[in-house]
Amino acid sequence: MIKTIIKLKILKFILIGGVSVAYAFKRCCDQKNGLKSKKDKKTLLLTR
Repeated sequence: MIKTIIKLKILKFILIGGVSVAYAFKRCCDQKNGLKSKKDKKTLLLTR
């Protein structure tokens, strides 16, 4: 019984860690895409 509880706690930490890493990676990618889109908008305005 104790072994299953320990395994479940470890699994919980792995799942929470995976979700937090995925969220951080998504935020990082969104910020990079936001910077690229801002630069593209500025160049489009300058070329008109």
